Amino acid sequence: MGATMVSIGRPPAACSSPPTASNMPAPRQLLCYFGHHKCASTWVHNIVETVCDEAGWRSAYLANNDMFDHDLPAWLGAHPTEFLSFVNADWEHVRKLDGNYRGFHMVRDPRDILASAYFSHLHSHKTEAWPALVEHRKRLAATDMHEGLMLELEFNADVFEQMATWDRNQSQVLELKMEEFTTDPLNGWVAVFRHLGIIDEEHKGKLEQIKSSVRSALNVAHHHGRWPLGKRLSQLPAGRLLSIVHENRFETKTGGRKEGQELVTSHYRKGVAGDWANHFSDAHVDAFKARYNDLLIQLGYEHSPDWGLPG
Repeated sequence: MGATMVSIGRPPAACSSPPTASNMPAPRQLLCYFGHHKCASTWVHNIVETVCDEAGWRSAYLANNDMFDHDLPAWLGAHPTEFLSFVNADWEHVRKLDGNYRGFHMVRDPRDILASAYFSHLHSHKTEAWPALVEHRKRLAATDMHEGLMLELEFNADVFEQMATWDRNQSQVLELKMEEFTTDPLNGWVAVFRHLGIIDEEHKGKLEQIKSSVRSALNVAHHHGRWPLGKRLSQLPAGRLLSIVHENRFETKTGGRKEGQELVTSHYRKGVAGDWANHFSDAHVDAFKARYNDLLIQLGYEHSPDWGLPG
Protein backbone atom coordinates (compact mmCIF):
# COMPACT_ATOMS: atom_id res chain seq x y z
CA MET A 1 0.00 0.00 0.00
CA GLY A 2 1.38 3.41 -0.92
CA ALA A 3 0.91 6.54 1.10
CA THR A 4 -2.58 7.97 1.02
CA MET A 5 -2.64 11.56 -0.13
CA VAL A 6 -5.40 13.09 1.94
CA SER A 7 -7.11 15.95 0.18
CA ILE A 8 -10.30 17.89 0.38
CA GLY A 9 -13.23 16.05 -1.11
CA ARG A 10 -11.79 12.55 -0.73
CA PRO A 11 -14.11 10.16 1.15
CA PRO A 12 -12.85 9.33 4.67
CA ALA A 13 -12.81 5.61 3.78
CA ALA A 14 -9.99 6.25 1.34
CA CYS A 15 -7.91 7.81 4.10
CA SER A 16 -8.39 5.35 6.91
CA SER A 17 -7.48 1.92 5.53
CA PRO A 18 -5.04 0.18 7.91
CA PRO A 19 -1.44 -0.52 6.93
CA THR A 20 -0.68 -3.96 5.57
CA ALA A 21 1.78 -6.35 7.17
CA SER A 22 4.45 -5.40 4.67
CA ASN A 23 4.43 -1.76 5.72
CA MET A 24 6.56 -0.09 8.33
CA PRO A 25 4.94 0.47 11.72
CA ALA A 26 3.33 3.87 12.14
CA PRO A 27 5.46 6.54 13.85
CA ARG A 28 4.97 6.83 17.60
CA GLN A 29 3.47 10.28 17.10
CA LEU A 30 2.30 12.46 14.23
CA LEU A 31 5.17 13.66 12.05
CA CYS A 32 4.84 17.12 10.54
CA TYR A 33 6.35 19.44 7.98
CA PHE A 34 5.37 23.06 8.59
CA GLY A 35 6.04 25.42 5.71
CA HIS A 36 5.01 28.72 4.23
CA HIS A 37 4.25 30.03 0.75
CA LYS A 38 7.33 30.14 -1.49
CA CYS A 39 9.51 28.37 1.11
CA ALA A 40 10.34 25.30 -1.02
CA SER A 41 7.14 23.55 0.07
CA THR A 42 6.63 21.72 -3.24
CA TRP A 43 10.16 20.31 -3.13
CA VAL A 44 9.94 19.36 0.55
CA HIS A 45 6.54 17.70 0.26
CA ASN A 46 7.62 15.71 -2.81
CA ILE A 47 10.37 14.17 -0.67
CA VAL A 48 8.02 13.66 2.30
CA GLU A 49 5.43 11.99 0.08
CA THR A 50 7.98 9.63 -1.43
CA VAL A 51 9.25 8.64 2.02
CA CYS A 52 5.67 7.98 3.13
CA ASP A 53 4.91 6.01 -0.02
CA GLU A 54 7.83 3.66 0.63
CA ALA A 55 7.10 3.41 4.35
CA GLY A 56 3.40 2.74 3.84
CA TRP A 57 2.43 5.78 5.90
CA ARG A 58 -0.58 7.94 5.14
CA SER A 59 0.35 11.51 4.24
CA ALA A 60 -1.81 14.61 4.25
CA TYR A 61 -1.21 17.83 2.34
CA LEU A 62 -3.03 20.85 3.72
CA ALA A 63 -2.59 24.13 1.90
CA ASN A 64 -5.02 26.33 3.80
CA ASN A 65 -7.31 26.42 6.82
CA ASP A 66 -10.46 25.84 4.75
CA MET A 67 -9.22 22.36 3.84
CA PHE A 68 -9.69 21.21 7.45
CA ASP A 69 -12.70 23.42 8.24
CA HIS A 70 -10.59 25.48 10.65
CA ASP A 71 -10.46 22.59 13.17
CA LEU A 72 -7.19 20.72 12.73
CA PRO A 73 -7.53 18.26 15.66
CA ALA A 74 -11.02 17.20 14.52
CA TRP A 75 -9.89 16.86 10.91
CA LEU A 76 -6.94 14.67 11.85
CA GLY A 77 -9.24 12.59 14.02
CA ALA A 78 -11.44 11.92 11.00
CA HIS A 79 -8.50 11.39 8.60
CA PRO A 80 -5.87 9.15 10.25
CA THR A 81 -2.49 10.42 9.13
CA GLU A 82 1.10 9.53 9.89
CA PHE A 83 2.77 12.53 8.21
CA LEU A 84 1.19 15.97 7.84
CA SER A 85 2.47 18.61 5.44
CA PHE A 86 0.90 21.92 6.48
CA VAL A 87 2.41 24.14 3.82
CA ASN A 88 0.90 27.42 4.99
CA ALA A 89 1.34 26.71 8.68
CA ASP A 90 -0.90 28.76 10.96
CA TRP A 91 0.08 28.62 14.63
CA GLU A 92 -3.47 29.49 15.69
CA HIS A 93 -4.50 26.03 14.48
CA VAL A 94 -1.32 24.05 15.15
CA ARG A 95 -1.27 25.06 18.82
CA LYS A 96 -4.58 23.21 19.28
CA LEU A 97 -2.68 19.95 18.76
CA ASP A 98 -1.10 20.52 22.21
CA GLY A 99 2.36 19.53 21.01
CA ASN A 100 1.34 15.97 20.13
CA TYR A 101 3.58 15.89 17.07
CA ARG A 102 7.22 15.97 16.01
CA GLY A 103 8.27 17.96 13.00
CA PHE A 104 10.32 20.58 11.21
CA HIS A 105 9.50 24.15 10.19
CA MET A 106 10.95 26.05 7.22
CA VAL A 107 11.16 29.83 6.76
CA ARG A 108 12.77 32.01 4.11
CA ASP A 109 13.93 35.61 3.80
CA PRO A 110 10.60 37.47 3.40
CA ARG A 111 12.15 39.69 0.73
CA ASP A 112 12.97 36.63 -1.38
CA ILE A 113 9.45 35.33 -0.75
CA LEU A 114 8.13 38.59 -2.19
CA ALA A 115 10.32 38.45 -5.31
CA SER A 116 9.64 34.75 -5.87
CA ALA A 117 5.90 35.23 -5.33
CA TYR A 118 5.79 37.97 -7.97
CA PHE A 119 7.10 35.70 -10.72
CA SER A 120 5.15 32.68 -9.53
CA HIS A 121 1.86 34.56 -9.22
CA LEU A 122 2.36 36.16 -12.62
CA HIS A 123 3.39 33.03 -14.52
CA SER A 124 3.37 29.59 -12.95
CA HIS A 125 1.37 29.07 -9.76
CA LYS A 126 -1.78 26.99 -10.25
CA THR A 127 -5.05 28.84 -9.72
CA GLU A 128 -7.55 25.96 -9.49
CA ALA A 129 -7.74 25.96 -5.70
CA TRP A 130 -6.91 29.63 -5.25
CA PRO A 131 -9.61 31.90 -6.74
CA ALA A 132 -8.02 35.06 -5.33
CA LEU A 133 -4.93 34.43 -7.46
CA VAL A 134 -6.95 34.66 -10.67
CA GLU A 135 -7.79 38.32 -10.11
CA HIS A 136 -4.39 39.07 -8.64
CA ARG A 137 -2.68 37.64 -11.72
CA LYS A 138 -4.77 39.93 -13.91
CA ARG A 139 -3.61 42.93 -11.90
CA LEU A 140 0.02 41.83 -12.16
CA ALA A 141 -0.26 41.31 -15.91
CA ALA A 142 -1.70 44.80 -16.33
CA THR A 143 1.23 46.60 -14.74
CA ASP A 144 5.03 46.59 -14.60
CA MET A 145 7.30 44.77 -12.18
CA HIS A 146 7.85 47.82 -9.98
CA GLU A 147 4.15 48.14 -9.23
CA GLY A 148 3.73 44.36 -9.21
CA LEU A 149 6.14 44.02 -6.29
CA MET A 150 4.19 46.69 -4.46
CA LEU A 151 1.00 44.69 -5.03
CA GLU A 152 2.74 41.61 -3.63
CA LEU A 153 3.42 43.43 -0.35
CA GLU A 154 -0.29 43.39 0.35
CA PHE A 155 -1.16 40.09 -1.32
CA ASN A 156 1.32 38.17 0.87
CA ALA A 157 0.29 39.82 4.13
CA ASP A 158 -1.23 36.61 5.50
CA VAL A 159 1.98 34.66 4.71
CA PHE A 160 4.09 37.12 6.68
CA GLU A 161 1.56 37.18 9.51
CA GLN A 162 1.73 33.39 9.85
CA MET A 163 5.53 33.51 9.90
CA ALA A 164 5.49 36.28 12.52
CA THR A 165 3.11 34.49 14.89
CA TRP A 166 4.68 31.01 14.65
CA ASP A 167 6.08 29.64 17.93
CA ARG A 168 9.78 29.01 17.27
CA ASN A 169 10.45 27.68 20.78
CA GLN A 170 9.02 24.17 20.41
CA SER A 171 11.58 21.55 21.41
CA GLN A 172 9.91 18.92 19.21
CA VAL A 173 10.09 21.12 16.09
CA LEU A 174 13.36 21.62 14.20
CA GLU A 175 13.58 25.23 12.99
CA LEU A 176 15.21 25.70 9.57
CA LYS A 177 16.04 28.48 7.15
CA MET A 178 15.52 27.56 3.53
CA GLU A 179 18.70 29.37 2.42
CA GLU A 180 20.91 27.30 4.72
CA PHE A 181 19.00 24.10 4.10
CA THR A 182 19.19 24.20 0.31
CA THR A 183 22.90 25.07 0.34
CA ASP A 184 23.66 21.62 1.75
CA PRO A 185 20.47 19.59 1.33
CA LEU A 186 21.99 16.18 2.03
CA ASN A 187 23.22 17.15 5.48
CA GLY A 188 20.06 19.17 6.00
CA TRP A 189 17.84 16.20 5.30
CA VAL A 190 19.96 13.92 7.48
CA ALA A 191 19.33 16.36 10.36
CA VAL A 192 15.60 16.33 9.60
CA PHE A 193 15.37 12.53 9.33
CA ARG A 194 17.30 12.13 12.57
CA HIS A 195 15.09 14.64 14.35
CA LEU A 196 12.01 12.79 13.16
CA GLY A 197 13.55 9.46 14.19
CA ILE A 198 13.08 7.79 10.81
CA ILE A 199 16.68 7.25 9.71
CA ASP A 200 18.42 3.93 10.32
CA GLU A 201 21.12 4.92 12.82
CA GLU A 202 22.74 1.48 12.62
CA HIS A 203 24.51 2.74 9.53
CA LYS A 204 25.25 6.20 10.91
CA GLY A 205 29.00 5.71 10.57
CA LYS A 206 28.61 5.18 6.85
CA LEU A 207 26.74 8.42 6.21
CA GLU A 208 29.70 10.35 4.82
CA GLN A 209 30.47 7.50 2.42
CA ILE A 210 26.81 7.32 1.45
CA LYS A 211 26.57 11.08 0.89
CA SER A 212 29.67 10.97 -1.29
CA SER A 213 28.12 8.20 -3.35
CA VAL A 214 24.88 10.14 -3.61
CA ARG A 215 26.66 13.19 -4.91
CA SER A 216 28.76 11.35 -7.46
CA ALA A 217 26.84 8.39 -8.85
CA LEU A 218 23.47 7.90 -7.23
CA ASN A 219 21.58 8.11 -10.51
CA VAL A 220 23.25 4.87 -11.56
CA ALA A 221 22.35 3.24 -8.26
CA HIS A 222 18.79 4.41 -8.59
CA HIS A 223 18.33 3.02 -12.09
CA HIS A 224 20.00 -0.31 -11.35
CA GLY A 225 18.53 -1.12 -7.98
CA ARG A 226 17.62 0.67 -4.77
CA TRP A 227 18.74 -0.12 -1.27
CA PRO A 228 16.70 -3.10 -0.08
CA LEU A 229 13.95 -2.31 2.40
CA GLY A 230 13.01 -4.71 5.16
CA LYS A 231 9.41 -5.69 5.75
CA ARG A 232 9.10 -4.59 9.38
CA LEU A 233 11.67 -1.84 9.81
CA SER A 234 10.95 1.07 12.13
CA GLN A 235 13.27 3.31 10.10
CA LEU A 236 14.33 3.71 6.48
CA PRO A 237 17.96 3.01 5.51
CA ALA A 238 20.07 6.15 5.28
CA GLY A 239 21.06 5.36 1.71
CA ARG A 240 17.48 5.15 0.49
CA LEU A 241 16.46 8.35 2.26
CA LEU A 242 19.34 10.25 0.67
CA SER A 243 18.53 8.65 -2.67
CA ILE A 244 15.05 10.17 -2.43
CA VAL A 245 16.59 13.58 -1.73
CA HIS A 246 18.91 13.24 -4.71
CA GLU A 247 16.07 12.23 -7.00
CA ASN A 248 14.31 15.49 -6.12
CA ARG A 249 17.26 17.86 -6.61
CA PHE A 250 16.82 21.18 -8.46
CA GLU A 251 18.44 19.96 -11.69
CA THR A 252 16.04 17.02 -11.88
CA LYS A 253 12.97 19.18 -11.31
CA THR A 254 14.07 21.66 -13.97
CA GLY A 255 15.18 19.20 -16.65
CA GLY A 256 18.88 19.88 -16.14
CA ARG A 257 18.84 23.63 -15.47
CA LYS A 258 21.19 24.49 -12.60
CA GLU A 259 20.49 26.71 -9.61
CA GLY A 260 21.00 30.35 -10.56
CA GLN A 261 19.91 29.82 -14.18
CA GLU A 262 16.64 31.69 -14.31
CA LEU A 263 13.46 30.72 -16.14
CA VAL A 264 10.78 33.18 -15.04
CA THR A 265 7.87 31.03 -16.20
CA SER A 266 8.97 27.99 -14.18
CA HIS A 267 7.71 27.20 -10.69
CA TYR A 268 11.38 26.34 -10.00
CA ARG A 269 12.47 29.74 -11.31
CA LYS A 270 16.02 30.28 -10.04
CA GLY A 271 16.75 28.57 -6.73
CA VAL A 272 19.19 31.05 -5.18
CA ALA A 273 19.06 33.18 -2.05
CA GLY A 274 19.30 36.97 -2.05
CA ASP A 275 17.60 37.38 -5.43
CA TRP A 276 15.38 40.12 -3.99
CA ALA A 277 18.30 42.58 -4.37
CA ASN A 278 18.17 42.11 -8.16
CA HIS A 279 14.57 43.33 -8.29
CA PHE A 280 13.98 45.73 -5.39
CA SER A 281 14.35 49.48 -5.83
CA ASP A 282 14.86 51.95 -2.98
CA ALA A 283 11.11 52.46 -3.03
CA HIS A 284 10.53 48.75 -2.48
CA VAL A 285 13.03 48.74 0.39
CA ASP A 286 11.22 51.65 2.05
CA ALA A 287 7.79 50.04 1.55
CA PHE A 288 9.03 46.72 2.91
CA LYS A 289 10.59 48.36 5.95
CA ALA A 290 7.36 50.19 6.72
CA ARG A 291 5.40 46.93 6.92
CA TYR A 292 7.71 44.02 7.67
CA ASN A 293 10.97 45.26 9.16
CA ASP A 294 10.18 43.69 12.53
CA LEU A 295 9.60 40.31 10.89
CA LEU A 296 12.89 40.49 9.01
CA ILE A 297 14.80 41.14 12.24
CA GLN A 298 12.71 38.62 14.20
CA LEU A 299 13.70 35.86 11.75
CA GLY A 300 17.36 36.91 11.83
CA TYR A 301 17.70 38.00 8.21
CA GLU A 302 18.78 41.49 9.31
CA HIS A 303 20.23 42.67 12.61
CA SER A 304 19.54 46.37 12.14
CA PRO A 305 16.43 48.19 10.89
CA ASP A 306 18.67 50.37 8.71
CA TRP A 307 19.46 47.81 6.00
CA GLY A 308 19.33 48.74 2.33
CA LEU A 309 20.24 47.54 -1.14
CA PRO A 310 23.70 45.91 -1.31
CA GLY A 311 26.54 48.09 -2.51
